[in-house]
Amino acid sequence: ETVVANARFFGGDLSKVPRKALTVGVGTVLDAAEVLVIITGTHKAYALAKCIEEGVNHMFTVSAIQMHPKAVVVCDEDATLELRVRTAKYFKSLPHREELLGLPLPEEWAPGAESSKRKRE
Repeated sequence: ETVVANARFFGGDLSKVPRKALTVGVGTVLDAAEVLVIITGTHKAYALAKCIEEGVNHMFTVSAIQMHPKAVVVCDEDATLELRVRTAKYFKSLPHREELLGLPLPEEWAPGAESSKRKRE
């Protein structure tokens, strides 16, 4: 039944539907030492707004990361379209972190990387 229900995500082709999947509950996520959530695209903008602008809500389980001491949300510009202007400005104004979950950030993620790259060329 689950394979048939999920076939819609694979163009209706049952052979492309994975036969096994991993489901991680909120408790497992909150027990993790560090959590990284990646949100991209306009189709996820509403979920991002619910995740960070409102309180923890069972309808948006990703909002539970608000309770995690070492959670990081990475998103693209499109995903921020439903955020309040002041929320987006606040997060953009935070000092740039030199590492993400203990790992160095790629050079292209640095603030102004695109503009400084153009200057070098």
